[in-house]
Amino acid sequence: MPTPLPQERLEKIVGEYLDGQGYELVDLRITGSVGSPVIEIYCDIEGGITSDDCGTLARSLRYKLLTEGYMDNGIGMIVSSPGLDRVIKTERDFARYKGRKVNVWLEEKIGGRGKLSGTLAGYDDGTVYLQETEDGDIALSSGRWKEIRLVPDYTDGFK
Repeated sequence: MPTPLPQERLEKIVGEYLDGQGYELVDLRITGSVGSPVIEIYCDIEGGITSDDCGTLARSLRYKLLTEGYMDNGIGMIVSSPGLDRVIKTERDFARYKGRKVNVWLEEKIGGRGKLSGTLAGYDDGTVYLQETEDGDIALSSGRWKEIRLVPDYTDGFK
């Protein structure tokens, strides 16, 4: 039986492995149920990740986590692209996507809304700065939001 699935430890193992292969860990989530957990790994690479990349990474990550004691046949794994509406979590993400439209899901409602939309204006020491929201320019300190995601930009059509 593998050890319980500690989020931070898995992020470290998977992140280091992906970095070594030239990929970036965008997000890692543990979903499913206690008896049937699923490790969801969202990763990317310059130029975009392919389904072949995801398949190869799924096989090698399954083996890596098996040797680390975090995987058995009762644990599912999904390796996927982060999608066009990718989550923004790291300082690197905030810098990379500055000026882009984002959706922000809030921990507590602001003006009766649980979600804000606006332009990502910056990030500094745990505070996210948004412009052009329903409430004008706003700063949200860490802990005031659940998740921040890009709004897909289709101005050039689908590619």
